[in-house]
Amino acid sequence: MANDELRLRRRGSFDEDPDNYQEARPAYPERVYQVLAESGLRPGARVLEIGPGTGQVTGHLVAAGAQVVAVELGGGLAARLRRNLAGRDVIVVEGDFATVGVPGGGFDLAVCATSLHWLDAEVAVRRLAGLVRPGGWLAVWWTVFGDPDRPSPWRIGLDVLYRRWLPGQLRDPAEVPAPMRVAERSAELETGGWFRLVGVEMIRWEHLLTPQGARGLWGTFPNVRELDADRREAFLGGVAEVVAGQPGGVAVEHYVTALYTVRRRPDAAP
Repeated sequence: MANDELRLRRRGSFDEDPDNYQEARPAYPERVYQVLAESGLRPGARVLEIGPGTGQVTGHLVAAGAQVVAVELGGGLAARLRRNLAGRDVIVVEGDFATVGVPGGGFDLAVCATSLHWLDAEVAVRRLAGLVRPGGWLAVWWTVFGDPDRPSPWRIGLDVLYRRWLPGQLRDPAEVPAPMRVAERSAELETGGWFRLVGVEMIRWEHLLTPQGARGLWGTFPNVRELDADRREAFLGGVAEVVAGQPGGVAVEHYVTALYTVRRRPDAAP
C-alpha cells in the first residue's frame, strides 16, 4: 500500500474510541507550554490548533486566555472536544485541515501536537502560511514513545510481543525516530520560504505506566488497531502482562517530546 494511502487510513483510527484516547494519552511536559508562552500564546491571542483530539492541549490554550479555532478530523473526537470545553472560547471545526473552511485568519499562533505527520506537510505548511499573520508563530511537536538514547529495560518484553504479533513494526534501535530528524523536520517547516526556524528542543521526560495504562496507550496506536480483534486482544493483554511483571507492577518509560518553533516571515506572501 502506498504511504499516502496508509497515512489516510490510519489517521482515522483515533476516532474509533475517543473515550480510551482521552484516558490513555499522556499529557505533554510543562516545558511545551512555556515555549508557547514565548511564541505568541497570551491573553487575547488568536490560536489555530490542528488535530486537537479531545482537547488536551486546547484546555491549556484557553486557560492562557487565547481565542482558539480547533480543526479536528474525527467526528467522535470533535464531539468530545465540544463537550469537554463547552462554554469556553473555542470554535471546533470538523474536517480535514487540507480542505475544510477555517473561520477568520491572521492567527498569532498555530500549533500541531503530534499531528502534522498525518497531513501532507507541504500542503499543510502552505495553508498555514495563509492563516498565520506575518510575524506570527507556528509550533509543532511530537512525543516519541520511547527515548532511543535511554532504552527502558521493560521494552525487552515488549519487543518479544512485537516480533510475534507485529513483526514488521518492530523499531530498529539504530534508526532515529522521524520527529527527532531535525534537518528533515526543519526543512518541511521552512518549505516555500514562508516560515523561518526559530528553535528546536528535545524535551526528555519520564512517564509511569501501569498495566491498564500501557494497555490503553498501545490501544490508541493505529498499527495495533489494525490487528483483528483476537490478535489485538492478545497483544494488548501481553503488554499489560509485561508491565505487571515490572518491580511494583509499574514500568518507567522514557519519552522525548521534539518541539519545533518557526515564525512567519513578514516579507513572504502565501
